[in-house]
Amino acid sequence: MRRILISLLLVAVVFLGGFFACHEGWFKQKQPELNVLIWGGYETLLAPFEKQHGVKVNYKTFFGGDAMFALFTQSRGVYDVVVVDPEYIRKLYDLGRLSPLDGAGLDTSSYFPYFKTFPLSSIDGKLYAPVVEFGSLGLVYNTAHITEAEAGSYAILFDPKVKGRVGVWDWYLPIMGVLSRSLGNEHPYDINDAQFDALKGRLSELRPQVRAIAGSFPELMTALGNEDTWIVPGGAEWSALALKRQGKPFDWTIPKEGGVMWVDTLVLPNDAPHPETAKLFIKWMMAPEAQAALSQKPAYSSYVPNEKAYELMPSEHRKLLKWTTAAEIEAMVAKLAVRTLPVQQTEKTWQSAWEAFKAGK
Repeated sequence: MRRILISLLLVAVVFLGGFFACHEGWFKQKQPELNVLIWGGYETLLAPFEKQHGVKVNYKTFFGGDAMFALFTQSRGVYDVVVVDPEYIRKLYDLGRLSPLDGAGLDTSSYFPYFKTFPLSSIDGKLYAPVVEFGSLGLVYNTAHITEAEAGSYAILFDPKVKGRVGVWDWYLPIMGVLSRSLGNEHPYDINDAQFDALKGRLSELRPQVRAIAGSFPELMTALGNEDTWIVPGGAEWSALALKRQGKPFDWTIPKEGGVMWVDTLVLPNDAPHPETAKLFIKWMMAPEAQAALSQKPAYSSYVPNEKAYELMPSEHRKLLKWTTAAEIEAMVAKLAVRTLPVQQTEKTWQSAWEAFKAGK
């Protein structure tokens, strides 16, 4: 009897050992995961979320809305959360790629009023894309060569003193947007064909002033830092702030003709493999603590819609941002038109005009 019990015990040990060995990988995979498609720079924010919620975050970065759109639409069942520029929200919705976020417990109670009801975040009364950060596109300029008064109008771009000193980034929407504003268009992407012809003329006028068309942010920043270029139309505050931290003489402004607003939102794909974890992440990103960190990320600084986040930022950072109170943010927003896709012309029409500009035609 004793031998039988020992034999049975040995069999049980062998069986259980084999079971756990065979399923070791299964147990290890039980940690929740999240797959995100994000602008380069967001990756520094992921570790705190992983630590706080015990989630493994896998990420892929992109630069430029066109790149995001291609990566997102060419995939299925891959991403849980995607950072989307608002000009692409409706386009993605029309493709059936977005899930509504109503009922996800998202809190906008401490958001600035404008961003509580940001018009492009919702479609047919349903929330699809809450805002997590924003900023201005106007002029970034070298203060050693260009005065604050000169930078107060886009006219400086065509001044002989900056010939061969203008730098641009190779994305048509920001630059064509601010040039459209320079022509007095309050809605820079919603213009008729005559206004679009004038915009193409403005591009041709700018081309002789341009030293280089940068294919990437690092290339653009290097040219500014080396003073090869002195001024960038469609430049954002984050680039001037990064150069300032390096001790370079740079600033940014929204000219009197107005600027363009860039915005980042978060969306939930309709085929997200981990939708509940995705909602948790979006909710976390909208809270004051994450918003404060988002504004101060090493890659580029930004404004955030959560008013309470500014209370958590160091005074030095708030000073660099210039505008941080509700009244200041409201005044800033009033000078900006949200970046969108072309309304009265096709995207291809605008892109063709941009390619002609790059070719010097």
